[in-house]
Amino acid sequence: MWPIQINNKHMKKLLTIALLVFSLSALAQEKIPVTEADYTNSSVEMADVMRSNGKIYVLVGVIGIIFAGITIYLIGTDRKISKLEKNLNS
Repeated sequence: MWPIQINNKHMKKLLTIALLVFSLSALAQEKIPVTEADYTNSSVEMADVMRSNGKIYVLVGVIGIIFAGITIYLIGTDRKISKLEKNLNS
C-alpha cells in the first residue's frame, strides 16, 4: 500500500521529531516584563503566607520524608548491587 515501508525504527524517529516540534511551540506562560520593583523586592510572598498559616512546617516535613525515602532506597540499592558484585566475583 505505502510506496515506502515504515518500520518501527522509522516510526519512533518520526514520532520523536513530531513531538519535539510540537513541544517547541508550546508555552508554559506568557512573558511578563520585569520591573524595578521586582529587583528591590526582598520578601518571598508565598513563603510568608505559608509561614503565617503554619503550613511551612508541613512542607518541610514532606520534603524531609521524600528525601529520606530516596536516601534509603539508594542505600538499599547500593547494598544489593554490592552483594551481586561480590557473588559475581566469587
